[in-house]
Amino acid sequence: MKKEKGSRTWKVITSIFNVRAWIDYDRIKAAWLYIKNGIKKLFIPQKKVKKADFNRVVEEMNLTEKDLISRQKALKRLSIFMVIVAFGIFTYAGYHLFSGNIRATVVSLVVMLIALTLAFRYHFWYFQIKERKLGCTFREWFRQGLMGEKE
Repeated sequence: MKKEKGSRTWKVITSIFNVRAWIDYDRIKAAWLYIKNGIKKLFIPQKKVKKADFNRVVEEMNLTEKDLISRQKALKRLSIFMVIVAFGIFTYAGYHLFSGNIRATVVSLVVMLIALTLAFRYHFWYFQIKERKLGCTFREWFRQGLMGEKE
């Protein structure tokens, strides 16, 4: 027969007066670790992550030129569609503004921003496929993809 550690009285007292659970020690410890690791990432230089090459990724995903062109067209259509949806939601927000529904106006504007975010995402992906380059910057996308500047 195995002898248990601790007395029965101590187990009853610790189950009633569980200070560790009262102060939620585990959650506090996890939060402090999260903050500590965040501060480390801010102040300690991180190693650069190697960027993926477009051609290598295309080979890994077994994509053909035809697949790339079809995805490029689909992403362009999606981005245009999301801009049209955002414009529709913007006019709907204007309707609510003139009818005096401020809350509905705010909600409509938030949904419009979500639609514009999706339009940006799809157009950015379209731009990366068009340029055959992964890891494009926002500045490259804005100048070349949106404003039409040449390199």
